[in-house]
Amino acid sequence: MSGMLFDRTRIRTRSRSAEADVVHVRLAEEIADRVALVSRRFERALIVGPATPALREVWGRIGVPAVHASPAAAERPDVVADVSQPFLRSFDLAISINELSVANDPVMALGEMRGTLRADGLFLGAAACSGTLAELTDSLLHADAALSGGAAMRVAPFGDVRQWGDALARAGFALPVVDEVRVAVTYGTLASLLADLSAVGLRGVLASRVPAPRRLFAAAEAHYRAHHGDARGRLKATFVFAFLSGWAPDPGQQKPARRGSATVKLEDALKSL
Repeated sequence: MSGMLFDRTRIRTRSRSAEADVVHVRLAEEIADRVALVSRRFERALIVGPATPALREVWGRIGVPAVHASPAAAERPDVVADVSQPFLRSFDLAISINELSVANDPVMALGEMRGTLRADGLFLGAAACSGTLAELTDSLLHADAALSGGAAMRVAPFGDVRQWGDALARAGFALPVVDEVRVAVTYGTLASLLADLSAVGLRGVLASRVPAPRRLFAAAEAHYRAHHGDARGRLKATFVFAFLSGWAPDPGQQKPARRGSATVKLEDALKSL
């Protein structure tokens, strides 16, 4: 595990993802809407990520025959796989939902997704990015400082939107595009939030973990309620996702314009709208 940020064992052994589907379903619905906007017909899709009943229902709305791959055997996917390379150039649509965020080498993971696509195939993904669980991070840091005078990394760091865009390009995708979507959820207690993170295999996923005394969570919850509670006394939890899209290269694809080749100034174009 040396040099690894994430312990993928936690992802492979998750067994209760369906108990915490609310955020994943929101991501899947967003991706399904984006597929519907693409003016082409897809023949076969690869979907990598949680394979819960609620998610399968959303993916069914896309209307594309799909192979579901998940690293967690308990979810009963079509293929139990932590990587997708066995499907070399087998699909014209590939989707990844919240798996890239905990990849130890995101560029390699994206490259494997690209490798599953036929020429001119489309990749769509959602990956947690910076700002995710900011309230939890802040509360744990304050609790650590109050109890020990130090601070430990207890919430995984995530890349920002620009870094995800760079990773798409480095992985060899053509026409890479990244934008950001925020999903807000509230919880009655800190324990409820932590239970959801455990259910989807995201609690304790850091390879290097510092033991957390029980009193740490009591102090963290007190800070959470004082600084990140809503009017009803519930705890706000923000999840920020980078939505990624890119195409497997094909000679006939549209090419991005060379920088500096525009003949109309952006200012003038906006005035004409």
